[in-house]
Amino acid sequence: MGLVPSPAVVRASDLLHHLARNPTEPLTVSELARRAGLPRATCDTLLLGLSVGGFVRRDAELRYELGPACMVVGDAARAANPALRAAAQQAEVLARATASVTAVSVRDRDGLRVSNVFDYGPPLGLRARMGDAIELVPPFGATFVAWQGEDEITGWLDRADPPLGPAERASYRSAIDGIRRRGYSVTLVTSRQPKLIKALKGLAGAGDAGLARQERDEVARQMSHSEYLPTRTDLKAPVRVAQVSAPVFQSDSQVGASIMLLGPAHELSAKEIAALGEEVAGAARSATSEIHGRLPASSA
Repeated sequence: MGLVPSPAVVRASDLLHHLARNPTEPLTVSELARRAGLPRATCDTLLLGLSVGGFVRRDAELRYELGPACMVVGDAARAANPALRAAAQQAEVLARATASVTAVSVRDRDGLRVSNVFDYGPPLGLRARMGDAIELVPPFGATFVAWQGEDEITGWLDRADPPLGPAERASYRSAIDGIRRRGYSVTLVTSRQPKLIKALKGLAGAGDAGLARQERDEVARQMSHSEYLPTRTDLKAPVRVAQVSAPVFQSDSQVGASIMLLGPAHELSAKEIAALGEEVAGAARSATSEIHGRLPASSA
């Protein structure tokens, strides 16, 4: 008979995840209960227990936010995760060498979260923030999905909203094949990119975070039907690159982290994109080697 997780522990974990998705947006008990799908009394009891351990704290307006104990746990988790640690070291070296902004992202359930940012880029370039998160749906997270099995890839495609048609699914599969072949993923700046950036900034600001979250999700849905994730990189004309990312593999050949370089504020030729991709992939390979990670059979 298998072990069954404690419902209270699972629910407390869910509350922490909801607070972590938007760390600058303190929430009332009622708001947390609604988002987590819990009775208010249950939510109140769980928050009380978490506050005793310092994992949440309540402000003067009776809203809850993450507490200082989460910082201790987060720092310990970074130190204990060799893939994350090695990726961060290589990402900083890459940022310095290319005068760019680099970031390290990890998988968080069915989403992605930025764990480290190294900013050596120009003033007007794209930026990322620690804690930024986005749902793992097409076109986002291809670097994590590309080396997974068929079930994972199919599940990723199935989570697209609105649903993908046959031609779109085929296009994404072609893009995934290209990522595996090259060893890195390239995403392009689209006409909707500024709206996504604005929505992400809104989540970190003091404005209406709920509205910003809706805007982010809506833009993400629209972008899933765009050429954000190209199937080929031998483009005829120069383009703006949003980011280039490559996976850091663990000893079990799973992707433990991703090194991402945010694109410069000018257009790049196909040759320049390939050169940038090789730099990012090289940093990821160095991190993989440092932790004695193993490439999947399809990449060896």
